[in-house]
Amino acid sequence: MYNPKFPAISILGCGWVGKPLALHLQAEGYRVKGSRTTMAGVEEMNNLGVQGCLVKLEENKITADPEFWDADVLIIDVPPRMQRGEGAFVQEMTTLAAHLRTTRIGKVIFISSTSVYPNVNDKVTEECTRLPDAPNGLALLKAEQLLMAETAWDTVVLRFGGLAGYDRMPTTQRKVNEAKGQDMPLNLIHRLDCIGVIDAVLEKDIWNEVFNACASAHPMKFTYHVAAAAYYGFMRPRRKTTDDDSYKIVSNSKLKKMLGYTFKFDSPLQFFGDEPGKIPLGNLPETQEEGYNR
Repeated sequence: MYNPKFPAISILGCGWVGKPLALHLQAEGYRVKGSRTTMAGVEEMNNLGVQGCLVKLEENKITADPEFWDADVLIIDVPPRMQRGEGAFVQEMTTLAAHLRTTRIGKVIFISSTSVYPNVNDKVTEECTRLPDAPNGLALLKAEQLLMAETAWDTVVLRFGGLAGYDRMPTTQRKVNEAKGQDMPLNLIHRLDCIGVIDAVLEKDIWNEVFNACASAHPMKFTYHVAAAAYYGFMRPRRKTTDDDSYKIVSNSKLKKMLGYTFKFDSPLQFFGDEPGKIPLGNLPETQEEGYNR
């Protein structure tokens, strides 16, 4: 049975998060359409049981199956391709916004990133007004502002931390030995929680807000890699002196309060287990759960 609350959802970008999200939402009862940029990708979605649509977003035009826009909610999960520069992504979003005004879509969820925040050596919330220190962060921030300024639809911006889980884990000795940034606190989110947070936005029907979405705990990168080494059976990495001490701690307090969301993996150290909350920690160095003390 279809969900009568949001009977049709289109997902622009069915990649690492978008594809499992489409399967999850369809299982929940939503009518889901997922975009891919090739016919092979469209066929893959159809074979998974989700209606696939060919959509190609360019700076000055959109090539798309018309039925893709027949939706109540659009979820935009298209990261900037920075090889073409910051302005190209913003122009793509400008072109998309112009097209959306001609559709019946009334709700938009834009998947952004915590890269919109610069390293401030402190905690950051959604109220932070300092400009990003990376080009992709600046591109995302401009796209956020563009979509939030529109009155033709309601928008929610989700600023995901570093995406983790499954094939995005430190699963090699070389990776856990990485010296750069060992003393930086991590802002990560498991893919299951990415999907869970999007589900919560749809369920709570809360719009025109910006939410940080990452685990509450911020262990040091070195701690995280020690946990990975223990879990995967690698040699324990060595402590090294790193050059870059700048960092940020992304607060998820607003999301937890307004959406009432409980993270399945509220610490990145829980990623190393068969299910949420179970991890063989062993003798790990101390971590800071809600803060970071030098």
